[in-house]
Amino acid sequence: MIPIRREDIFVSVCIADFPASEAAAADLQRLCAAISARFRYWEVLLTVPADRAEACEALMACVANIRLLKVRHGTPFYRQRVAAAAEAIGDVVVVAAIEERSELDMPAMIETAAATGAIVIGQRRSRSPLNPLLEALGHSAGFRTSTRNMLTAAYPRTLLNRLLAHPDPQLALRFPPADPALPVLWQKAAGLLRPCPLCGLGRKLGLVQKLLVSTAPRVLALVGLLSLAVALASLALALYALVVWLTFSDVQPGWFTLTLALSLTATFLSVAIFGLSLGLQKMIEGQSGGLGEDILDERSSVDLFGQVMTELNVEVADGTGGKAALALPGLPRLPERKTA
Repeated sequence: MIPIRREDIFVSVCIADFPASEAAAADLQRLCAAISARFRYWEVLLTVPADRAEACEALMACVANIRLLKVRHGTPFYRQRVAAAAEAIGDVVVVAAIEERSELDMPAMIETAAATGAIVIGQRRSRSPLNPLLEALGHSAGFRTSTRNMLTAAYPRTLLNRLLAHPDPQLALRFPPADPALPVLWQKAAGLLRPCPLCGLGRKLGLVQKLLVSTAPRVLALVGLLSLAVALASLALALYALVVWLTFSDVQPGWFTLTLALSLTATFLSVAIFGLSLGLQKMIEGQSGGLGEDILDERSSVDLFGQVMTELNVEVADGTGGKAALALPGLPRLPERKTA
């Protein structure tokens, strides 16, 4: 029995930094064949550096529905992923890695994302010893990080638009933010795919650096509290030095002036750092989402439409094919219309 292809959704598959090799071209053809067998409307977006574009243009004659996006030489891998996702027009967008095709059922991921409205991410079965440290760093930055997360993920259009509007879309597409409004499902890899620890080391270090930058709000809050505590302690030290100088007559020469200078210098520096941290926190707060994004869902027991039907002067069907008029208390009933 030939499976019926879905015609109600448009699928976009984005592959960043596509390698110009025969193995990658064969994997791409298999992937396109699998998607074409399940969906009628689909497209594949390949981002390649401009100096390697000619080697990939031959794919356009072999595989249909390919869009080749030429990027500047030296464009980072995760920026290419964001650029491809922004250019995609599908209802479900898959940001994939071609080397993970054999480990994941990408058509099934698309089906799940379309049916549930959740992000579906591929997940490895193996775990790195550094995973607890990465999870702790991601938690402080507000992301769901794990070394088991694969590069392939399927995004419904509405959730993808929110991720692209994130202050750091490169990190948001790699590790989804810890937001209840962004549901995430996982599809385990079929095999025990173990990535090479040294492969993509620069990309991994770049992700760690971005995670550290994303922890800025919490770090600034901690720095602000510490600087305030230092300022109070410095003022207390200055007061202590003044009391000692006024009380004791045998104070070591130069002790009072040195202590007072150190305490006032520490007070000035701590107050300056406290003010800078407050200003930076205000700037970061201004870049956060609006009030409308804080409301996730609404449930109500008020049937406003039902009240309007019973209280206002509205014509409804009387069950016999005719119409009955409802009138407000104290108001005359409207006359029935006569039709020729």
